[in-house]
Amino acid sequence: NGKPTRDARDAATAMTTGDAIDDRAPASAPSALAADCAPAKLGDSGVATTAATAAPPPPKVSDHANGAPDPMPRPTFDVANRNDEEYDLDAAVEDAGAWLRGQLAELPIARDYPHIIDECVRVMQKWKREFPQKVWLRVVKGDRLAKELNESAPVIEKTMKYISAIEVQSPAERAVIIDLCSGFGYLAMFLSEMLPADKVREIILVDKMWSMFGKQPKPHHINWEHVYGVGDWKYAWPIEMTTRKVDLKDHAAVNQLAMHIFNRWNGPFIVLGIHLCGTLSIKAVEMFNNHPNTQHLILKPCCLPDFSWTYRTDYFPPIGKHKYLIPTKAVCSRGKWKKNKWIGPPRSYLQQKFVAWNDHLCKAIEDDDGNITKSIEEIKVQTSHFQNLFIFGERARLSKCTMDIATGVQFPTPSGTEAGAWCPTGSGFGTHYGKDSVRPVVKAS
Repeated sequence: NGKPTRDARDAATAMTTGDAIDDRAPASAPSALAADCAPAKLGDSGVATTAATAAPPPPKVSDHANGAPDPMPRPTFDVANRNDEEYDLDAAVEDAGAWLRGQLAELPIARDYPHIIDECVRVMQKWKREFPQKVWLRVVKGDRLAKELNESAPVIEKTMKYISAIEVQSPAERAVIIDLCSGFGYLAMFLSEMLPADKVREIILVDKMWSMFGKQPKPHHINWEHVYGVGDWKYAWPIEMTTRKVDLKDHAAVNQLAMHIFNRWNGPFIVLGIHLCGTLSIKAVEMFNNHPNTQHLILKPCCLPDFSWTYRTDYFPPIGKHKYLIPTKAVCSRGKWKKNKWIGPPRSYLQQKFVAWNDHLCKAIEDDDGNITKSIEEIKVQTSHFQNLFIFGERARLSKCTMDIATGVQFPTPSGTEAGAWCPTGSGFGTHYGKDSVRPVVKAS
């Protein structure tokens, strides 16, 4: 009937209040794949190649003899369909190290990152000794741990490399790591054990499914006993971990993150966005662009944005100071999982869109007059799916993050006059005046 579907209307509510839609086409359409963002991978000779030097493979023809479409890979890993018997909790309780090695033996991490596995085994044995049984069983239950580690191994290695290169002269210069859409927090947990505490101040787990700090988690929230403890027990994490309830699609919540985290320390910050679905990847890019004290971004996109975006606009809202526009029709896709069956386009079609999606995300990272370098690398963490692209951004020179830079809003806001009146000491954030600010003269009523 020509009206937007219910999915389209639902997607409309996902737009943040601060997002502005620009329906105008850019002067020139974005190229298919920019040279500076071309996916790099290791060829047969061991030399990194890019799309500029290696011709892309032809589109894959459906393997299904009956002509059914190839399934879009779920946002999970190659071990997603293992039977429960393969996750023997008794074995995990008896010998945590041997159990973990068994879980990872057939995954790419065992081939490419054996040193990471050795470190993880050491950490798991430590947790087994010190965690209460119910907390330990929550950590090892199901296939989550193996899946997270397999995809996080390249991120752990990159982060360890970044931290080792940081020169810390005083505790105030230590790095802060932001784990976006952290879920249970496996990545942050292993980083806390593997990174040097004298170079990392804190790891912040950001997810909308955490409970508000100080509130008792409800059944639908992520259980945080492994982070904050339970009863009289609390684990002493080598690097402090804290949780923060933030919906990245909520403009006000993201501004709160800028206010209380990025504006609080000078950095360097490292933003990790692993397995981000849909438009959440855009939010990770914006976070890196908007905070000049963020030195590194590691982004691994997951599924494509929903096709309902194409009903609303031709382009996603402009990203960065260079106002980069991502065309919705080039990256959005139909399709969904229904009762473990993919209903949608074939894999060859989706793979082309996934490459374009990563390319546009990389281009959306600002250049900042040569201060930022960016790249896409293909790292085989999945053998049967194509979601193996990682986006890296690095800022050479850092500067202090202020609220007007991070949010685009001039502080104090128009209500600053009132704030200066009822907060004469200038303490706090938001519309309050800082101690070095010039306060306006407030006439007595």
